[in-house]
Amino acid sequence: MNYLSGSGQSRGYYFTILIIVANAILTTSCNTNKNPKAGTINPLPSAIATAETKPVPRDSTEDAADDPAIWVNFADPCASRIIGTDKKGGLAVYDLDGKELFYYNTGLMNNVDLRYRFPLNSDTIDIMAVSNRTDQSVDLYKVNQDGSLQIVHFKQLKSLLKEEVYGLCMYRSKVTGKFFVFVNDKNGVVEQWELFNNEHMVDGRIVRNLKLASQVEGMVADDDTGILYVGEEDKGIWIFNAEASGPVNGEFLPMSGEKDNNNIKFDVEGLAIYKMAGDSGYLIASSQGNNSYAVFNRQAPHTYIGSFKIVAGESTDGTEETDGLDVMNFDFGEKYPKGLIVIQDGHNKDNGTAAPQNFKIIRWDSIALKFNPSLEF
Repeated sequence: MNYLSGSGQSRGYYFTILIIVANAILTTSCNTNKNPKAGTINPLPSAIATAETKPVPRDSTEDAADDPAIWVNFADPCASRIIGTDKKGGLAVYDLDGKELFYYNTGLMNNVDLRYRFPLNSDTIDIMAVSNRTDQSVDLYKVNQDGSLQIVHFKQLKSLLKEEVYGLCMYRSKVTGKFFVFVNDKNGVVEQWELFNNEHMVDGRIVRNLKLASQVEGMVADDDTGILYVGEEDKGIWIFNAEASGPVNGEFLPMSGEKDNNNIKFDVEGLAIYKMAGDSGYLIASSQGNNSYAVFNRQAPHTYIGSFKIVAGESTDGTEETDGLDVMNFDFGEKYPKGLIVIQDGHNKDNGTAAPQNFKIIRWDSIALKFNPSLEF
């Protein structure tokens, strides 16, 4: 049949068919990825650190600073503190300008987390847990009103993990009111410890074990939603029920690994939650391979929203190969009215020269406003 012959109506019809077929062929030939991943945003939204902490007391070639925790001083928010681990030898406490206030030579401290109002005897304390690779244990501290740390009387929580203790986070159950510590090792095993008051001291017992297929470290538990997030470094993020009575099987979070998200490059490391009213807010994960940070919706189904970077400014450098991070939605005064995020910097620089690792402090709203639409705060 001569598709160019016939009436004008017929010719128009056949030209339409040819155009549709040609477009289909072009689309097929260009789209070789049958399972397209999230499109890369180039460049990613970026922000600049407001301040940075004093470096840990190590050489610039050492991988030492690891994980931060933000302690809120509710009586004087501007006097809140940042507590950072030095996995080569101890714990440091900084003010919100990054000035070091205290340093404790407590051992090979890897990950840190804290909770408020733990009942101890006739009082309550702000309690902090740290994974200590020197003693293969979970160490417990009281955070004093000035932000200093005090070892509380506790029965040493000696881990049964076969590898060194590694990642750690805390959890307080809304269902039972109980306090827990999760600690893991490089084999993918996660221990869940329940903390309790026992004859004027803090005691603990292992109440559950979880198992992932490969190495894990970063974890965070959401007290409001009862969810534990675990980062499997070479795969992505897993979601577990944080209750001790919950199932041991987890659910993989879509778009949390490089296999289905171009904005993530392994390892997936630090995890933190920016909490807002109810279950709104964000889960944030560090993507070491491309020096970025992925943002997911805190509400189920925890949709991937986008990623951002921290870049160099006039007085601070950016962040690279981040291990741990923490974020807090709280009014810390003029510098941080909508909260702040603290990010470990794996390649710190001082005026362009390599320096020991430290932690960068960034206004949350400086990140949120770079997204389109902007993130909430």
